[in-house]
Amino acid sequence: MVKKLVVACGSGVATSTTIAEKIKSKFENDRVQCNVEAVDYKSILNELPNTDIYVYIAQPDANVLKTADKLNVKVFPGIPFLTGMGMDKVYEEIIAATK
Repeated sequence: MVKKLVVACGSGVATSTTIAEKIKSKFENDRVQCNVEAVDYKSILNELPNTDIYVYIAQPDANVLKTADKLNVKVFPGIPFLTGMGMDKVYEEIIAATK
């Protein structure tokens, strides 16, 4: 089964879309099969039950992290995909989570 990765930001439009496209492009180059979607943070609790990997922009609140943990959703920071600092390390961790 193909896994699903969501990237969430405040509106689900600007930052999350930029990061989602960057991850999607890297997945295509590395031939990783994983669905990638940008969503708004307000809907993250509804998205988590159908998600395997969650990439956040702003630090998620405790309830979101607790729910992700309960659902075994892997959580990763998205800022490295904007700054480039630490991006390779986070990307490798995401790749491991897709397997």
